Amino acid sequence: MTYLFSLLRMSIGSAFVRPLAGLSAVVLMAANNLLFFITFVIYFHNFSSLKGWVSEDIALLIGTTCWAFGLATFLAGGIRDLANTITNGGLDPYLGRPRHPLPALLLSQCQPSGLGDMASGVVFWVVLGHRGLGDLPLLLLVGTLAAIVVTATATLFQCLAYWLPGAALLAEELFQMFMMVAYYPEHPFGFAVRLILLTVFRAAFVAMIPVEAVRDADPLKLAACAGAAFIYAGLAWRVFEMGLRRYTSGSRIIELR
Repeated sequence: MTYLFSLLRMSIGSAFVRPLAGLSAVVLMAANNLLFFITFVIYFHNFSSLKGWVSEDIALLIGTTCWAFGLATFLAGGIRDLANTITNGGLDPYLGRPRHPLPALLLSQCQPSGLGDMASGVVFWVVLGHRGLGDLPLLLLVGTLAAIVVTATATLFQCLAYWLPGAALLAEELFQMFMMVAYYPEHPFGFAVRLILLTVFRAAFVAMIPVEAVRDADPLKLAACAGAAFIYAGLAWRVFEMGLRRYTSGSRIIELR
């Protein structure tokens, strides 16, 4: 834990070497999220609900998604550059350390804009979602579990570079698609689409199920969020280690026989 906190302290310090630039990223991201909510404000001005969901429910969903993506990119910003590191042979310095390389890779960067996501997430919960301070511990819990799912999913996308050299662009496009889907409620979709969102893209575990766990006070859905975080984190760890067997210095990808 001392090692992890040291990595985190260094990455956060490097992100705010230029405080004004970091603060600007925070403010712009928070403003962007609030502007995005205007789409739903317009919708609910004309319609009373969306498959039983009202404006406060959508605010909870967007707030949870903002918190999850914000926490993931702020603390583990290295997930957005992992494929490039693999392809360019940048894993070498990490493999020489007496610790597993994945935590160091994830904590190697800090995205200041993540703080803007996290701040706007709290605003969505309390101001727009009309949740009291007593609800914050549960909201923070499900949001943090969702952040683990986000980090694990992004890691799996980035690990494609082990098998597809030059897959950095594909990994980023998959991550952007994952983000876009997570910001919208999934329940209006059919069974097949929801099944994909629960397994392949896992977007339902980022917002939909966490919000239902809070809204309905459902311990089973809370347990499902915790289980998803544990399973997908373990899967990402395993796939990363499988990819390491194919990695050689200088970005040469070989198949071990």
